Amino acid sequence: MSFNWVLIVFFFASLALPSATLAKTLYGRVLKVFDGDTILVRVQGQEEHVRLREIDAPEVTHRKKAGQEPWGRRARDFAKSLVEKKTVRMELEEREERDKYHRLLGYVFFDHTFVNREMISSGNAFFYPGPYKGKRAAELQAAEEVARGKGLGVWDKNKGLKERPHDFRARTQRDESLFSKFWRLIRGEEKKPPPKEYPVPAHKIVANKRSMVYHMPGSPGAARVNPKNRILFDTPEEAEKGGFRRAKTGNS
Repeated sequence: MSFNWVLIVFFFASLALPSATLAKTLYGRVLKVFDGDTILVRVQGQEEHVRLREIDAPEVTHRKKAGQEPWGRRARDFAKSLVEKKTVRMELEEREERDKYHRLLGYVFFDHTFVNREMISSGNAFFYPGPYKGKRAAELQAAEEVARGKGLGVWDKNKGLKERPHDFRARTQRDESLFSKFWRLIRGEEKKPPPKEYPVPAHKIVANKRSMVYHMPGSPGAARVNPKNRILFDTPEEAEKGGFRRAKTGNS
């Protein structure tokens, strides 16, 4: 068989493979835990909101929006104990699979702990199948059945949660967590407030230790770095020796 025929056979064989071949594994550091099923992760230098696939945690009270306390707070605190400030592995069923709030949908792992399952098996979240079940959906559903049988957490027979988060959101017409406002900003339905600016010492280069970017003296970007995240340098060479890179033109 010629080399060209080998390529053709390989191409058509790849089309026949299951969708799992489109899966993607990402690694990132968890910057913040919003609630029991949504986290903020720095992935390849970018911040990504990640929704733990196929789980639904009780809603957290936020500002004037009522939640499902104490269960919402307990779920968030438990999720924090598992992943906050830790480097996690995320398995995506598709390379860029996102929900309507543009959050990545993923199975999240820390070391050997499958976080989605741990949230359910501890009684801090429910199994929540979407329109397309992932490869671990059956495992998560089984974890819920065990937690329910043991009366753990939200399944406590006397003090458990009486209403699933999905039903609570539908009854109160509440969008999921903090992301309704975020997504309105993306779609241009809500004006984005001007960035906050802070005084900067004259002639100092301002570096941001979160983004690892530095800004030249007098630039707009320098004034927008929160003081708790900034490091000051006298020269670009000093900043670059410290591992920082110069901001792009227009922000530097």
